Amino acid sequence: MRRRSCLLLIIIVIVLHGFYTNLQNRIRVNVRNQVHAKQLSAAQCKAVRGVILKKSLKSIKANTFRKYMSDLQKCPWKYSEKEQKLLKSQFTSCCNASHNLIVTQQNTPLGHELRFETNPRKVTVNKKIHQMLPKTSPFTNKPFDSCAVVGNGGILLNSLCGNEIDQMDYVFRLNLPPLAMADDTGTKSDFVTANPSILRNRFEKLLESRKSFIELVKSYGSAMVVLPAFSYLSNMEVSFRVLHSVQDFNLPNKVVFFHPEYLRNLSIHWKEKGLNVRRLSSGLMLVSAAMELCKKVTLYGFWPFLEDLEGNSVPHHYYDNIEPKPGFHSMPEEFFFYTKMHVKGALHLKVGQCSP
Repeated sequence: MRRRSCLLLIIIVIVLHGFYTNLQNRIRVNVRNQVHAKQLSAAQCKAVRGVILKKSLKSIKANTFRKYMSDLQKCPWKYSEKEQKLLKSQFTSCCNASHNLIVTQQNTPLGHELRFETNPRKVTVNKKIHQMLPKTSPFTNKPFDSCAVVGNGGILLNSLCGNEIDQMDYVFRLNLPPLAMADDTGTKSDFVTANPSILRNRFEKLLESRKSFIELVKSYGSAMVVLPAFSYLSNMEVSFRVLHSVQDFNLPNKVVFFHPEYLRNLSIHWKEKGLNVRRLSSGLMLVSAAMELCKKVTLYGFWPFLEDLEGNSVPHHYYDNIEPKPGFHSMPEEFFFYTKMHVKGALHLKVGQCSP
């Protein structure tokens, strides 16, 4: 009798779970269909694009800008090879990511005095450091057809963009994000940045147990792990420890370091474009690099506001609501540049849910 009761209870749980899952899927589909149902006319799309190109962010209130973004998502996006090549040539001229994005034995020979990104101090590249570096850049003469740069914004929640992201030829991810929400974020990873502050705060600088860090790195498959080891003097030791930990556990990942000269030149480039910030965000660094390394770039999870396109509250990240230190980055200004690039057809900025 007891066995029959238990069996009946299990069947009821399974049926209810199936009903709930089906209901949730129907809700997602219905919401997605509502978002994509109302398309703007050609004249309306032309008007909103014109406003975005003419206005400055400071002249637009947050609610108004959110309305513009909502309208843009209801307009067809058209890739412009001309605009993409124009931006690529500008980034190549200033920074040359294919050769200089990461520190290599080729661009940083033994004995070279490598200047830190944020101050005039230098470190001499001795034999120990030189052996950590890859011989050449993995990006030389290797453009990718389609790339995704996946931000960590709360706007990714319920986006159902995971499959679309995973179809890209190359996927950039920021600051060791969790990939537990595969439907929204995807799992394909080729390039993952690791901010040393995360290593200090979440993984105790890898001085204690390294298991949780290693398990996280495993979730990225064989993705390249990239750190700003030479941005600040305090970044070096923990960045080197990441490389040694990955080697100690025989993981397939290559651990490499951003070239400080590349980041310095990129900062100068964006200041000349009118972006005055204390430091570029990791997202802008990768978007800039992707514009050089890829023919078509799509951005996901970039959204600097507390409310989504429909006015609903969204967390800062899709996995937590911890906000960055104020005054360090300027996410709204960076996002406005992405919007202009989207309008011109140089990149595709995805906000909200992806098409089925």
